[in-house]
Amino acid sequence: MPIYLHPPPEESASTVRLKHWSIREFENGTRVLVGFSQETRDGRVSTAIVELDAVARRVRTASGRIYHLVGPSGWSSDSEYTFHRVAEIIGKGGSWCDITAELIPDCRVSREDEPEELSLEAAARILFVSRSYLKRLIDEGRLPVRINQDGYPRIPLEAAMAYREQMRARQREGMAQMMDAAQRAGLYDAEAEDLPVRRKSDDNRGEGE
Repeated sequence: MPIYLHPPPEESASTVRLKHWSIREFENGTRVLVGFSQETRDGRVSTAIVELDAVARRVRTASGRIYHLVGPSGWSSDSEYTFHRVAEIIGKGGSWCDITAELIPDCRVSREDEPEELSLEAAARILFVSRSYLKRLIDEGRLPVRINQDGYPRIPLEAAMAYREQMRARQREGMAQMMDAAQRAGLYDAEAEDLPVRRKSDDNRGEGE
């Protein structure tokens, strides 16, 4: 699994919704978030935490990125893999400990008011479309959108996944229609005529060898 750095946040990508999250503290005092990003669908280790709102479960890091902690704290193989690849660099070789419960006592409790939402960039990646096409879907009313408290548009994850299934269904239907039309037009018959034909003598030649 490759490890890569996320660039400094742009306006549309400055907020990350983190699932299966935890907070780790190193001997040198650095505290980081570890979890699974809903936007990029990968394990994530943040830069140093500079501000934590335990009640709102909102974290700001040294990069300027804002993390919203979704659901209860937890563990994921992707995030642990990423963390252990970079832990020695972040902690300068020192040890670390999990301080999640110390900083957020109700970390194991899922908050019911947390909608499953995606940024425009994340939704575009899930649908395999450009951002401009995604905005057209929103303008045409084919995808719902909500402006969150930070002023950024968010698309419900459930709606994005449902629309992706619709797209796949249309693609499968279109492929089936194309194959049916090709067969009715005899295109495959023409291709079959170009295939080499094995002579019967060739088939029997190896029986006695």
